[in-house]
Order: sequence, then structure tokens, then C-alpha cells
Amino acid sequence: MKELFIGEVIKRKRKELGLTQEELCEGICEPSTISRIESGKQVPAKNKLDALLQRLDLPGDRYYALLSRNELEISNLQSQVISSNVSNNNRDGLQYLEKLEGIVSEDDYLIRQFILRSKVALGYLDGEDIRSYTFDEKEKMLFEALYLTVPKFDIEEIDKNYYTVEEIKIINQIALNYSDAGENKKAIDVYNQLLKYIEKHLMNLKEANGLVILISYNCSRSLYLEKRYEESIAAANLGLEVSIEERCTSCLGGLLSVLGHAFYAEGRLEESKKYFYQSFYIYSVLHDDINIELGKKNLKEFFNIDIL
Repeated sequence: MKELFIGEVIKRKRKELGLTQEELCEGICEPSTISRIESGKQVPAKNKLDALLQRLDLPGDRYYALLSRNELEISNLQSQVISSNVSNNNRDGLQYLEKLEGIVSEDDYLIRQFILRSKVALGYLDGEDIRSYTFDEKEKMLFEALYLTVPKFDIEEIDKNYYTVEEIKIINQIALNYSDAGENKKAIDVYNQLLKYIEKHLMNLKEANGLVILISYNCSRSLYLEKRYEESIAAANLGLEVSIEERCTSCLGGLLSVLGHAFYAEGRLEESKKYFYQSFYIYSVLHDDINIELGKKNLKEFFNIDIL
């Protein structure tokens, strides 16, 4: 595929959305760079191309950019950080993050954004111990990360901007931080705004369904904690439906558990029991020992059922 075609696609979609070059590239690259990309005079770096295409609601897997040795190293380190976070191996994740910080340039806002978001998730070393940041520290870091690429971001009016997948993940983290601090109403508002944004802008991206699953799960938990049980069930069912369609297990056990709790609170005991069982079996298949024990505890506590 010719680089010129990439530029033509970007230019055509940008104009279709009514965006100026400055609005599209804010926080990603200079307007002069986007001008050269659109005219076919420059090949964009992979991370910048991915970000530009995501803001334009275009599927990045149809296009390409050449990877330099440095870009390849950065990409590998990012993958290792993400893998460490998923496996709760925070110590290794922080080591990879330190290496990443050592090679990223000061003006690479996209990678710096990733680093800040990852620090919030992984925590920090305090001697030999790993500590979590406080609510205020997390909030400051997450907003700082967003402002790198979306300087005009407003948590009350999320739909006023166009976002990359990474930016949406950061906004989700902000909501999750609210929820962890007991500010569930604020969290729910953010989750609902995000789900509306994804439905409107990103549903042709392959990453969109994964975002819907994650945000639906987080939203359903916050709604349950606010005792808004019917809404919690609706949000969890949305995530469950997409999980089944995508054959995605990332939040499946959690969604089923939320449904078990919400149906129990509604007095719909048979449905509650069904979902608690399904959640337990999903975690059993995934060998998730912590949640297996939690599933046993739920069945014992709510239905006096012992599972050996």
C-alpha cells in the first residue's frame, strides 16, 4: 500500500468529520507534520498513525507504517508493561516502564501518556515494597496524561472531542478512580458518556467491543453499589452480550457475578443463583484462584451452598 494512499485516507476522513488539521493532530504531531502526511511527503510513525486513525474512527489494521528499530523496542516494552499489569506482576511492569522512560523522547506525548497511565495501574516502589498512589495522585496523573493530547478535555462534556483508544482507556481509569473512592455517581456519569461516545464514533474499530465490555462491567459495578439494580443488570447484560459475541473472557466472570448480586438484591433468587454458579465455573476454567474462592463465598453466603 502506498504511503500517499494513507495520507489521502486521512485527509478525506478528516474533512468528512469537519476537523481542521490542527484539531486532528493536537497532542499527536505538529500541523506541519499532518500536512506532509496528507500530501504523501512523510510516512507517519506507527504510534502516531494509530492515534490519528483512531481519532478518525478508522480501523488501523488496514493501514501500515514502517517501524524503526527504536519504535520496535518501544512497542515491545509497551507490550511487556501491559502483560505485567494483566498478570499482576507489578514489579516487572515497573522495571519495563523504567526502561521505556529511558528511551522515549520528551516530545513523544503518546508514549508519555501511556507511561503515566501505566504508573497509575502499577503503583510505585517504596524500598522493596510496591505502593499504590492515592486517589488525588491518581487523578492528577490521569488528567495530566489526557491533557498531553487533549488539552481542552472536560470530564463533564466528553463528547466535545475525538479520542484515541488510549485516551478512552484513561477516561475509564478516571471513572474507576472515582468508584474506588466511593464517588460512584460521578463514575457512572463518565461511564455512560463513554458508552455513548463509543457507540457514536468507534463501533467500526476492532478495539471498540473490548472497550464496551470493560466499561459496561465497571459501570454495572458502580450502579450496583448505588443500589440502582435494574440499571446495573442492563449494563452487565450489555457487557455479557458483547463478551459472548466476541468470545471474550476478560470480564466475563465479573459480569456474571454482578448479575448474581443485582438479581439477588431484586429478590430474583433463581436467576441470581444461576449467575453465581456461572461466574464460579468461568473462574474455575480460567484457574483464577482468588475469584474461585470469592465465587464459593458468594454461593455459601447467599444460598448456603458448599462447593468443595
